[in-house]
Amino acid sequence: MSIDYAGPEGGRLAAAFAAGCTATYVFIRNLVMKPAIKSCHQRINELTEDRDRLLRRVDTLETILLTHGSGEIRAAIQAAISELRIEVRGAAA
Repeated sequence: MSIDYAGPEGGRLAAAFAAGCTATYVFIRNLVMKPAIKSCHQRINELTEDRDRLLRRVDTLETILLTHGSGEIRAAIQAAISELRIEVRGAAA
């Protein structure tokens, strides 16, 4: 028995092959890619929360040093804050 690849059997074989490729793609995407993407998004959220927490802590420490530090410390902190603001504004432009 021979298969006529240009006839109806060939069309059925092509459809079966396409269905197999689609099923394999969906299986791999659901098994491998979705957990990896979810893990990446969770890690990004964790890092964002860590960054925000650290920035709040830096702000608190700056306030403490500006309030209770000596004149030299206050001047150094104010200079650093001003320099940071200039760098941030320059990067945004």
